Amino acid sequence: MKNIILIVFFIILCIGCKSQSKKKSSSEDPLEVKSIIGEEGETVLLGFINLSNLNTPEFQSWFEPEYKNIKIPQGWAEEFAPLAKDLEFKLFLGTWCGDTQRELGGMFKLLDLMGVTDDRIEMYSISEAKDSPIEYEKEYDILYIPTLIFIENGREINRFVEFPVVNLVDDFSKILKRKNYENSYIDF
Repeated sequence: MKNIILIVFFIILCIGCKSQSKKKSSSEDPLEVKSIIGEEGETVLLGFINLSNLNTPEFQSWFEPEYKNIKIPQGWAEEFAPLAKDLEFKLFLGTWCGDTQRELGGMFKLLDLMGVTDDRIEMYSISEAKDSPIEYEKEYDILYIPTLIFIENGREINRFVEFPVVNLVDDFSKILKRKNYENSYIDF
């Protein structure tokens, strides 16, 4: 009888281990990330993140209003979704940064409308000193945030940097149509 109980216990334990090892982190699960307190008492995330990392009352207080309030012309999504279907994106941001707080919600509204899935957006959060523990931002010459890099076939086609030249919709439109677009810091 003891042997049967031990065997059943062992089988249950093995099944539990297998189900845990197969469990994959979904894009809905926050990534493990370093968090510090900023100069003004705000939470500063450092490293690779996803949208779930921003699903806190502190971050949603600035993300959600900008997501809801951006004005998008009728038919914009239908026109631009095909232009974004083969693109990937690298987004550098700072959860402490006023520019990130102002632009990020609108950026994600546009990306959502174009059908850009989470697996096509790599997000990386940096410190108030605009650095991070692994210095990933240096590889992409990030000086101002937010910076959203548009990538096609592994090559950067353009980038949005810190604030719009005209507005988010117009700036994204020019980049997606491969029109002449120079971000506000092109000469720096």
